[in-house]
Amino acid sequence: MTEEFILAVLLAIAGLASAAVIGLSLAALLRRKSWSYLLVTLALATLLARTAVAVGTMWGMIPDSAHHTLEHGLDVAMASLVIAAVYTARTARREAKYE
Repeated sequence: MTEEFILAVLLAIAGLASAAVIGLSLAALLRRKSWSYLLVTLALATLLARTAVAVGTMWGMIPDSAHHTLEHGLDVAMASLVIAAVYTARTARREAKYE
């Protein structure tokens, strides 16, 4: 097996796993209907976006230099969304206590 084939299989698995996790997150979002769940869902969607960037690079649609920039940008987006979700959940809990 070539390295390219192994990478393709791993990316397929990553894409399917990411899609499954996003599906579960969407189900939770539909039940809870809160900003924090939306932000977590968006953060998890960056995992699928990272896989799409890798596939685009593998197929030659995204240059190597842009590949790294895009992936690091998605890392920043994920971290920011998780921090925002935690902040939003904490703020909502604090507001609910004082009502």
